[in-house]
Amino acid sequence: MPKRQAMNRALARRQVATGMTMPLKVMPHTRAIPAKTLSVFTRQWAALLQAGVPLVQTFDLLSQSSLGSASVKASFAQVLSALRSDILAGQSLHIAFRKHPQSFNTLYCSLLQAGESAGILDKLLERLADTLENNETLKAKLKSALIYPVSILAVAGLLVVGIMAWVVPVFQDVFQSMGATLPWATQCLVSLSSFLMRWGFALSCLITGVLLTGLHFARTSTPFQIQMENLALKLPLAGPLLQAALNAKWAQTLSALVEAGIPLSEALMPAASASGSPSLKQTTSQLIIDIQEGRSLSSAMSKSSLFTPLMQQMCAIGEETGSLASLLQKTAQLMASDMNQRIGNLSTLLEPAIMVFLGAGIGGILVALYLPIFNLGQVF
Repeated sequence: MPKRQAMNRALARRQVATGMTMPLKVMPHTRAIPAKTLSVFTRQWAALLQAGVPLVQTFDLLSQSSLGSASVKASFAQVLSALRSDILAGQSLHIAFRKHPQSFNTLYCSLLQAGESAGILDKLLERLADTLENNETLKAKLKSALIYPVSILAVAGLLVVGIMAWVVPVFQDVFQSMGATLPWATQCLVSLSSFLMRWGFALSCLITGVLLTGLHFARTSTPFQIQMENLALKLPLAGPLLQAALNAKWAQTLSALVEAGIPLSEALMPAASASGSPSLKQTTSQLIIDIQEGRSLSSAMSKSSLFTPLMQQMCAIGEETGSLASLLQKTAQLMASDMNQRIGNLSTLLEPAIMVFLGAGIGGILVALYLPIFNLGQVF
């Protein structure tokens, strides 16, 4: 009777009940580790190795440290326990880490393999922690630039819906009691309110269904993800910010991998995965083919619109001078600084623009509501 590991307890019970197999070990369910927790863990691990603490003992110490919430700490402790067991069994460090893809991505495992083979694991862990922190900072800044206008517009939309649902019907009763002919703007507002009152629930269900379907495809369908990202990159204000963030994260990650001694053709895919861009992952496959055929990285990058001209130019200089890793790092820093400036300028411009837009919209609704009353006052 073969012995296999069951991935969860329910499956293990079913297998034992049916006599299909006898599980050796039930693997506990682990959740994904937040990026901030992972960077803190990596930096603490590097410090312990530099202090001369043995590798296995570092996992014991790190499992006792405060790494996020209680649930994250418990899940991470399970991962560290499994890693400790695999290393004690004689497995290589990067092979043991690759068994936990939810916690450690391809970039993490690739740098671990490079550090382990070169004997500079502590130094690469420091560089890895820097890369993780920089990527997370870029992601947070991009979110902060987009959350403010989206949240303001969402609140304004809810306010308009509330006016249409509860305020306009009250005025409509007043207008009917007057018996006067309504101005065109007021008539349009009343008709829109009646439409929302009649079909609002069905429309809400339709919008919710479309959003849920879109979220499902955004998580499961790569072509849909690529299409949505391409649309986002074409937006007038958010598009350049998104492109700068993707290029900066890609450059930071690729710089760390190349500096660790990983061949360029092998470092490109982990760098694309770390960027979180499905379009960049798709483009990277062609980049690898071009490089394997003898083309330079900069010439291969020129075929894609995902890379900025600055990134292409700096890669070309780095290849010619043999300093690709350092130039990639400097370019990432330059693009991050430029992105910060753009975010500041965007916030400065968006605040008054949003206020004017909201004031004009809500003010127009109020004028349309009171216009019949003003006309009636002129008659008398």
